[in-house]
Amino acid sequence: MSSKAPLYNRTDEASRIMSRLLASMPAATFEMETFSRLAGIVASTDIPTAAMECKHRPKLLINPEFVAKHCKRDEHLFLLIMHELWHVMLAHTSLYPRVTQAQNIAFDAIINAGLMRRFNKPEYRGFFEALNPPDKFPHMLLRPPQGWDDNPYYPNDIGPPGTARVLSQLYPPKGTFRPTMPFYDEILDLIREDMRQKGQLVEVPVLLGDHHSQDPYKSAFLKDAMGRVVKKWPMKVQEFAPPGQGAQMADWQIDPYSATQEIRRAFSNVLRLALGREMGEFRRKQRMPIRGVTGKGVLPNPRDRLIHARKLLGAPRTMWEQVNTYKARVPEKKVRAHVYFDVSGSMSNVLPYLMNLITPYVKSGKANVFQFSTEVEYLPLRDLRRGVVRSTGGTQINCVMDHMMEHRDTVHRMLILTDGYTGVPYAESIRAIHDDNKRVHVVLPSESPYQQDLESIATSFTVLPPIN
Repeated sequence: MSSKAPLYNRTDEASRIMSRLLASMPAATFEMETFSRLAGIVASTDIPTAAMECKHRPKLLINPEFVAKHCKRDEHLFLLIMHELWHVMLAHTSLYPRVTQAQNIAFDAIINAGLMRRFNKPEYRGFFEALNPPDKFPHMLLRPPQGWDDNPYYPNDIGPPGTARVLSQLYPPKGTFRPTMPFYDEILDLIREDMRQKGQLVEVPVLLGDHHSQDPYKSAFLKDAMGRVVKKWPMKVQEFAPPGQGAQMADWQIDPYSATQEIRRAFSNVLRLALGREMGEFRRKQRMPIRGVTGKGVLPNPRDRLIHARKLLGAPRTMWEQVNTYKARVPEKKVRAHVYFDVSGSMSNVLPYLMNLITPYVKSGKANVFQFSTEVEYLPLRDLRRGVVRSTGGTQINCVMDHMMEHRDTVHRMLILTDGYTGVPYAESIRAIHDDNKRVHVVLPSESPYQQDLESIATSFTVLPPIN
């Protein structure tokens, strides 16, 4: 036996953890019990908190020493497991080739806030509060503020300017109408500004879950299992914003708001690039074979509608109209853009405005709109008018790349309307875009103008004016 071997029995410890987890399981999340049994729980000190390992069969690794120290209550253990499952569900570590410490903090900030909104009863409180202090930055972003949610205190003298506003978006006061998560960009900007002022991240806060391994997220079995498990989770997509794998496709009702004239003008200009020189009109005429009357002849033609008139008038009936094929210049089909509309949870703040922006172009036939999260679906006009989209809640640009490749022979210009947090396209998709000389125009809201994920395929980036 190695000298580093733990002094506890791993099997017994895993059984105790499983028993505690089942005891803390809320009735509404019985699906997680199914997943925990499917994945299996293994006690291991090789990971700091928890992680998902996927080889032949998924395993949920949990550090029993961390559990013993920080999960005194069974509900706190439940939050630890849920935190890791949300990492898996959103495929965080697969979004970027190399995840930075700032991005890891942003991931945990969003997940912790999402869990606290879902599980805010007294028995769940205290877990995140004990891990990080409320008076240090960026630690304060990973836990509820003091007094939350009845009388929260958002300090204005800690962290870079804007910290209190982002904290209030992560943990809004009780009774807030339609609370939405902040954008990743907003959290990252705060952390980067703090690092710029201090020269580095002086003290790393306590992070939960697996922020390094990419293997679990590449498992088709794990993705399918997670998809089935989270299908009935009582989670509203607008309450949980980050990109990633997502759950099952579900309808999402939105109240469209009117965009400003400045935003409409900017969008119209970039749509003109995607459509061509004459937006929505016939681009040119071309010679095409068509069938029509080419003259008269003696061959009978039952489709000659004038034969009966000639008979009544006493005109000669030996000559018939002759139908044949000939070439003539006719207008091409109207130009239509393929617009890919990001309907993931991270777009929740701007979706109401952008939906209203797209509707006129669909109504006039100038654009075909496809909604995407981790799947692509056609977005019909009737749904746009009703404010209904279908989303898995996550984001992955490669479903759009696959859809583009399916239509590579007919579509040469595309427009992607997104916040930019889509993950990086596959290398083969990037090569195909360049080999086919396709034009991909990316439109970003000014509230989240993140360009790095799509810079390898984008012909142009357009940042819309601010919504407010």
